[in-house]
Amino acid sequence: MTTMTCNDCQRCAPFDVFKGTCETTQARVLVDSEACHQFVRYDKCKFCAKYQVKPGHEFIGVCGEWDVYPDMKACERFISK
Repeated sequence: MTTMTCNDCQRCAPFDVFKGTCETTQARVLVDSEACHQFVRYDKCKFCAKYQVKPGHEFIGVCGEWDVYPDMKACERFISK
């Protein structure tokens, strides 16, 4: 199973690539930190049942006929894994 991070949480408000603010605790967090017990998953492509890693590409996936990034906000066709 994938480790959930603050960046995957709806309550994280990132303000740059590395840092953000937890809207629950108002604390500064590193967005790659492991998620806490108040975690609420953000629907992203990487959590969709239709998402597949594109062969030969580490940071790009495929959804149907489109190339997508795993951290993109999920579309209206999102199906939770």
